[in-house]
Amino acid sequence: MSTSSSTPVDLTNLDFGVDPFPGTELHEVLANLRESQRAASVKFHGGDAVLFTRYEDVHEAFRDDQKFPGGDFYEGAIEPVVGRTFISMNGREHDLHRKLATPAFRSRAVTQFDEEALVPLAHEVVDKFADWGHADLVSELTTVFPFAAITRKLGVPRRADEQMREWADRMLAYPADPDAAVTAAEEFSEALGPLLEERRSNPGDDLLSELAATDVGGEKLSDDEICATIRLLFAVGATTTSHAMGNMLWTLLDRPDLLERARENESVRAGIVQELLRWEGPLPTLPRLASKDARHAGANIPAGTLMLFGLASANRDPRVFGEDAGTFDPERAPGVQAADIITFGFGPKFCPGSHLARRELLTALTVVLEKLPGLHLSDPEGSEPRGGVLRHPDHLHVAWDVQ
Repeated sequence: MSTSSSTPVDLTNLDFGVDPFPGTELHEVLANLRESQRAASVKFHGGDAVLFTRYEDVHEAFRDDQKFPGGDFYEGAIEPVVGRTFISMNGREHDLHRKLATPAFRSRAVTQFDEEALVPLAHEVVDKFADWGHADLVSELTTVFPFAAITRKLGVPRRADEQMREWADRMLAYPADPDAAVTAAEEFSEALGPLLEERRSNPGDDLLSELAATDVGGEKLSDDEICATIRLLFAVGATTTSHAMGNMLWTLLDRPDLLERARENESVRAGIVQELLRWEGPLPTLPRLASKDARHAGANIPAGTLMLFGLASANRDPRVFGEDAGTFDPERAPGVQAADIITFGFGPKFCPGSHLARRELLTALTVVLEKLPGLHLSDPEGSEPRGGVLRHPDHLHVAWDVQ
């Protein structure tokens, strides 16, 4: 149901960086702002920011990477922990490093893993708790499967799954706990170093070997750059997929009829994944910095302004997705091209792992439906997605019929 209102939103006590915005609250605020302000003055971690609320303005801002370059914000927000990667670069440097890093995501090794090993891995994860009859799907599935998928694609030993997930969690503590985050990044690199050295000498059929071997005009990634790229995969890629998975499962648990329909009709599942990414994505707002004075969305944007690209607002803009844009409708997906949703960005900074995320979401959904009959929410506490920047449920306490 659309949540737009003609009553102005009081932004005085709202901070998109720290406030929880549970459930519908975020979307109610965004719907109101979208109708009243194309560029809204908001708070972000106590500072001033401008939030772009409409699809056309967010889309155009993504397109103009010279006016609003993607790397400047992440140079300070992510690079101190993850290291220098294409996400915190601009211009030619970005283009080169992206060409060096991203082909590995589409390599034969990754494709083969996704086609042959992803489903067995999902079964392996779910089988560990399938006979319990109850569990928290956040702790047992959504925060396990996406990370395990990356370690297996890298060719990292299975015993490292939990440790790498722990390092990723600690890296995400930056800047709240910078010492712990930097220490985790260092420990991550120390563990990865010997594996990378071995792959350079004896390449295998895995993502780590592909990253080590990729060559663009005689340029190759250094060991430090490969480690940084892999830290980025864990700290950003696996984490956002984990959050999207939690949002997807909550959406179905909150709609038992749709859950059972998905169980009985495999053809509806891809539509559920696509609609979920539009309707309740893992990144409702994406921060960027204005590199120079500009005018956008009818507002003057001074150089240095912190901007928030309202992905969640753009993805529910009725000007693009219809008057029922606030309704979750998996039947909408076939008529909405993947390029229409703005969940993965647009332009030079478009997320290179978007196809991997979609495949993991669909795989997790399929295996859950197969393995957990009668699945239902047993305790709603913490189950609603929350957050203004990273959005996901804290818990998904569920029960099911043990086979």
